[in-house]
Amino acid sequence: MDDLGLLRDFVVVYGAGLVVVFLLHKVSVSPIVGFLITGLLVGPHGLGIVGRPESVNTMADLGVMLLLFSLGLEFSLRKMAAIQHIVLGGGTLQVGGTILAVLLVGWLAGIPTPAAIFIGFVAAISSTALALNVLDGRGERSSMHARVALGICIFQDLCIVPMIVLVPLLAHRASNQPIVWLLLQAFGVVAATVAIARYVFPPVLELIVATQSKELFVISAVFTFLAIAWLTSSFGFSLALGAFLAGLILSESEYSYQIFADLRPVRDSLNSLFFVSIGMLVNPSQVFANPGLLLLIVLSLIIGKFLITGGSLLAVGLPIQVSFLAAAVLAQVGEFSFILLRVGDRLDLISDVWFQRLISATVGSMVLCPFLYWAVQKVQTTWREVNEQPHGESGESFVPGLTDHVIICGFGESGRNLARVLKQNDIPYVVLDMNARRVKEARYEGEPIFFGDCSRSSILLRAGIRVARVVVLAISDPFSTRRAVHVAHAINPAGVILTRTKYLAEIEELYRLGSHEVIAEEFEASIEIVTRILRVYHLPRAAVAAEIKSIRDTHFGIFLADRHITVPRLRLSDRMELLIETIQVPEHSSFAGLSVAETQLRKRSGASILGIGRGAQTWVNPDPREKILPGDFLVLSGTKQQLKQAILILGEGEDDRGTRTADMSEPDQTVS
Repeated sequence: MDDLGLLRDFVVVYGAGLVVVFLLHKVSVSPIVGFLITGLLVGPHGLGIVGRPESVNTMADLGVMLLLFSLGLEFSLRKMAAIQHIVLGGGTLQVGGTILAVLLVGWLAGIPTPAAIFIGFVAAISSTALALNVLDGRGERSSMHARVALGICIFQDLCIVPMIVLVPLLAHRASNQPIVWLLLQAFGVVAATVAIARYVFPPVLELIVATQSKELFVISAVFTFLAIAWLTSSFGFSLALGAFLAGLILSESEYSYQIFADLRPVRDSLNSLFFVSIGMLVNPSQVFANPGLLLLIVLSLIIGKFLITGGSLLAVGLPIQVSFLAAAVLAQVGEFSFILLRVGDRLDLISDVWFQRLISATVGSMVLCPFLYWAVQKVQTTWREVNEQPHGESGESFVPGLTDHVIICGFGESGRNLARVLKQNDIPYVVLDMNARRVKEARYEGEPIFFGDCSRSSILLRAGIRVARVVVLAISDPFSTRRAVHVAHAINPAGVILTRTKYLAEIEELYRLGSHEVIAEEFEASIEIVTRILRVYHLPRAAVAAEIKSIRDTHFGIFLADRHITVPRLRLSDRMELLIETIQVPEHSSFAGLSVAETQLRKRSGASILGIGRGAQTWVNPDPREKILPGDFLVLSGTKQQLKQAILILGEGEDDRGTRTADMSEPDQTVS
């Protein structure tokens, strides 16, 4: 009967969670909040449907271990060395500044120092999942402020491990050994883990992988996870720390991504139980006993963290716009803070009242963070509109006397390639970029590059926007891209604006704002895939170009009218199209050395040879006795099927990859 009761509890938890998370998803609220509300509803302080919360808590503890295991699995010792100094410096200032600020407020409020430090730990951590949700919802994952925010999140996640080690020390629950000795023990455990990850585990995993048994592979990962967690706990450290170290060991393996993929469904299902179990601990009568104080805590937490994070990023040299947009994304408290709260509650580090307040404040910060981000963007946009006059004077030009030039905004791969081509063809250009290190390095190489925000009219004016012929926007921030298009078009309506974007959804807005050409990475990648697949199956290039034009017309509609090349065709009837194709005779072709007549190409395929190109010579309507040599270019005419058959007969497509030897990416210019 007890087993059935336990099963009933899990059915209730997952069923209620399904409904609550589904409803909150409709209003773009984080699933974490949904699981917390589920726990509140079904727990002892809510409807009391779950009769044995301790059973759920046991499974939730395993969920916490898996959460930290996956954190270690996604983290790499190699990646740690590659974290930019901005993230390390900004992250250190943000985490340290938040802890110090909470410690100061706690001292003024009479909160014991260990408890205040612990609350600082809780407040310092942000939710990576929520940050991604906010950024992805606006298509800004690739923007500069997004990269900074996510880098800070990674740094915060790494801080979780020492925080978990320090919490028992704050609660005076550690042994009577000196703190220095305990820290040395922790360092020894981590060092041993690194050694195992580098030198012991990889060859063992290679032996397991060699068996090609998926079951053995998964079991080995689970064994490592449980064994390391057990070993670290035997040294007096938490199971959660052991789980992280186990993930760290596996992260150095080339198979870590497969391990993560295999265990992720289990992790996600158990993690939901963890958040439900936290919700079960919430007592509404205590939470709302003093709603004014609770509101003050939530607002102080969000605003304080926003200002501290923004100031930290400004201190490491980031622009004010980037700093405070990233700060708005991070002005919330994350899921790892719930782990700290659970540990602190069990160690009686904070009172039950403060436990309830902190859980409620964390949930409140998660709900309000997206609105803060939206408000910061609106304030920045309004400030620019009020303080910038698009047609006003801007001061001295970056490059005096420069006219009829190209302004390249963004010096990533696209910007570098464009600059190289422009330089080779003696076309004048100037580059704007917001990465100070990149600007310094490129200027050292002789590039006409300047640090500046291309969405600001004063910067564009100094780059010579009034007399520029083309503006190329190759930046990753959609918000700044839209603003830059608007400003550039307002100042120089006659100039050509070419914009790169990642997503199709951005195209209509960018054309509306004044862009003349929009290149969508997502769409162009799909076009390239379609092109290459059709060429593998030997469709004529003119036919491929026709299919590509059809795709562009279907998906882009009026915005791409007359913007792309049309494929010339000679229509003989409504049922047949005559296409023109140029192909090169490969070395191995059976046609090499034969005359036009001897090939019998028309008889065998239906296609006709209209011309032969060889070096500087061209034969139109060649003599049937004309010999065909390897490397000759044959101009063929016929229907799609006839040309496809002719290509096969000529012997193309028989290289190692099964693809044509001729260029697959560019369609021929056909004759109509």
